[in-house]
Amino acid sequence: MTSMRNVLMRGFILSLTCLPVWAQTSFPATGSANADTNPSPAGQAPDEATRKVTELVHAGEYSEAQKLTEGLLIAYPDDQRLLKAKALIDKLLVSANSKSGVPATNPAPQPVTDVNGVQLTGMDKVDYNALIVLARQAQQTSDLDEQKKLLRQFLEQSASFLQKHSDQVLLLRLRATAAISLNEPTIGYQTGQQLLARGAADSNEPGLQILLGQLKNKGWLDSRQAALDERKKQFAWLLGTWNVNWKWWWGDVNSRDRELFIATESGIEGYLLSANGTRNSEPDFKVTILDSGELKWESYLPPDDTGEMYVFRSISTGFSLVCKLVIGRRSDPNGYFGNHRFDHGLLYVNDTGAKPFYPFGWQPVISSEYDRDKHMMTIVVQPQEPDPELKAKFLKKYPVTLLFSRSGGSSDEQASLEDASK
Repeated sequence: MTSMRNVLMRGFILSLTCLPVWAQTSFPATGSANADTNPSPAGQAPDEATRKVTELVHAGEYSEAQKLTEGLLIAYPDDQRLLKAKALIDKLLVSANSKSGVPATNPAPQPVTDVNGVQLTGMDKVDYNALIVLARQAQQTSDLDEQKKLLRQFLEQSASFLQKHSDQVLLLRLRATAAISLNEPTIGYQTGQQLLARGAADSNEPGLQILLGQLKNKGWLDSRQAALDERKKQFAWLLGTWNVNWKWWWGDVNSRDRELFIATESGIEGYLLSANGTRNSEPDFKVTILDSGELKWESYLPPDDTGEMYVFRSISTGFSLVCKLVIGRRSDPNGYFGNHRFDHGLLYVNDTGAKPFYPFGWQPVISSEYDRDKHMMTIVVQPQEPDPELKAKFLKKYPVTLLFSRSGGSSDEQASLEDASK
């Protein structure tokens, strides 16, 4: 029996000179220049990863080698090398089971592998094979735009298929790989949870453990981190650093400290950045993402001492040409118009006095508009006054307009910006 197994082993090695591990093959990250420019001939598995099946056979795990080869044959049904390898693995499995007394048709249960739980028939089998072919086309193309399109098509079509056939592990693995390539945190998290529910964490299959490790390193086995990454992706147009200018009733446009927007578990927060890049310890803007997808903006107005915040305060007598103002924050030597009096268009040193101003705390902004193509935003906020009843009609008529323009720093740079600004 040992002699027969040795003969079969030699035949297996000769037939399997180049057998890939399809389920372990990573898609090149979209946008990367590292796409495979030398795909294998049509109908033949890529000449990249023979070691997995070979290792399984050498380790005597013939059942696992058989299952993996069957999965590969779905993707490459005309590859003669795979067909010959499967035939030899089948013989090795029969030989091993005969020696142990275990029927070949009843292998011991193993942790989750690429083998699917239910044998598909009819159009379900056709749909499954079509998905495998689609994923294979995405893996083989050297056109990154085409790969991205094919991967998104695969994710969309496989989602509906898996609603009916959630036990198709090979599709789950391919979805997780595609999610990593396309930076789809939600899909990565959901697929990772499906794999874990099928016992993937206890699997001894190296390719599956590598895939789970990739999801773990991205934080996508944790719902909170996956949700945060999804928010970063969704609001990449907003996150990062913006230049800010302001104008009030007299119409001149003046510069203000820059603003850094970052994603948090609760939404998005904005922080003032000083000229040297130091970030405020507390946010001055808070953005809540509503169920409708709309953004609810709030700005923070301090009650008395301006502290780190940039304020717009006025003591006026209606429409008089004389009013006392505090604009800015004392820590900003270039943009602080503090303790000035506007009198017939001239600036005079004065003081609004040490008193509380209203409204204070988190207040809804008056309006917000975005032009994503031009990378501009307009946020209109309330100025503050000393009257708690907010009777100053002048201030209601003339709110403060903040003009935001992108100064560089997308969501991809968020982490480095946060570190640099602390």
